[in-house]
Amino acid sequence: MAIGFQNEADSPNLGSIVSVRGGVVDVRFDRCLPPIFSVLHAGAKGKIIVEVMAQLDATRVRGIALTPTEGLARGMQVEDSGNPLEVPVGKEIMSRIFDVFGSAIDRKPTP
Repeated sequence: MAIGFQNEADSPNLGSIVSVRGGVVDVRFDRCLPPIFSVLHAGAKGKIIVEVMAQLDATRVRGIALTPTEGLARGMQVEDSGNPLEVPVGKEIMSRIFDVFGSAIDRKPTP
């Protein structure tokens, strides 16, 4: 392997935004299409989170933004996390309140 060349398996699966309509975001992936329910990160520092809801064709997915889409534009880079949304489970979270991302919102420490 040449120096400076990353193996495809080691490099992130990157796509680019095709369209943004409110909370609906279409993304094109040339290398590998993310499965439905995968989490995508976009925007500054990947803070905008999109969940894949449909595979439109061999290169495009449609997702629903779980955070505000302010600042997203056509052509911006998107990174596939390779995972669905995950939240903590177990006895330590009984009677606790969490947001959709698994962060505690009941003013108690995150487990």
